Amino acid sequence: MSFSGCRIGDELVSTKFGPLNIIDTVRWAGVQENVERLHFDREFVREKGRLRTFIASGGYRQALLARALTDRIGPRGRLLKLRVRHTAPTFEGDMLHYSARVTDLARRKDGTAITCDVEGKNQQDEQVLAGSCVVLVPSADSPD
Repeated sequence: MSFSGCRIGDELVSTKFGPLNIIDTVRWAGVQENVERLHFDREFVREKGRLRTFIASGGYRQALLARALTDRIGPRGRLLKLRVRHTAPTFEGDMLHYSARVTDLARRKDGTAITCDVEGKNQQDEQVLAGSCVVLVPSADSPD
């Protein structure tokens, strides 16, 4: 993937995941050893949590964002930094749309460090997370 023409303001990532289902949340809860019922028990969250259904964990949503970024930069790129703030829950049935917009470019010996603002939104265009990242994209002549 060529990043030679990348400029400030460009959209580096635009991808969608979903809809969120119970298989996603149960698998992720198992990986995290997270036994919080709000991630898989509909009746519990309706009764005790006063939510309409279960929600995705923040770790799951962050992992999807990291996947979107690393898929875009390819196997030679590196995700150097990822900072996010979760601003709203993601419920069963929600879609997630992640975007990353370039805010800074820094040429280095080993490639280009690309800083981006990142955002996640649901299908109603409501923000569910916001933050920033720095990815390193090696130059074409950099050794692997």
